[in-house]
Amino acid sequence: MRCYSCDKDATHECRRCGRLYCDEHGDELCGQCLKPAGALPSFLLYRGTLLALLLGTVVALWLLLKPPKEASQSTFNVVQPTATTAVVRTPIGEATLTPNASPNASPNASPTVTPTVNVIDYTVQPDDTLIDIATRYLPPGMSLNDFMWQIATHNGLDVSNPILQPGQVLKIAQ
Repeated sequence: MRCYSCDKDATHECRRCGRLYCDEHGDELCGQCLKPAGALPSFLLYRGTLLALLLGTVVALWLLLKPPKEASQSTFNVVQPTATTAVVRTPIGEATLTPNASPNASPNASPTVTPTVNVIDYTVQPDDTLIDIATRYLPPGMSLNDFMWQIATHNGLDVSNPILQPGQVLKIAQ
């Protein structure tokens, strides 16, 4: 067997490419594998890598530019945060509006609004009932039961069985 480069007898076989060579044309590897050009990838590997890069680019562009699905087929639900307000029952003379706490609430929302409430003192007459008093002073837009509940709770009366004494003074918000 002869050296790949000269007519001398080959003494070694290259571990990388399998060529036979003599002592003059290599050490652990043959002279061809030791050249700087031997460190480059093969032509087929280089071409295959470029092809894979090109296909990846085409797929990425297609995903970016494809038309979106119809709204009925969409799998995402977008929820817009809204600030809501709750009415908090307070003693007569105060009504407070406070924003409900939510993670997406606007930091610019006003924290508390305290409107002025007109409060009158009513002295209970003989034969007066809570229903008569509530009917007489019922504010527009409020139900009779809610207004009776409000009068009873703000004056420390039992809501289910309010007992009124003649001469007792009730605070009534209007």
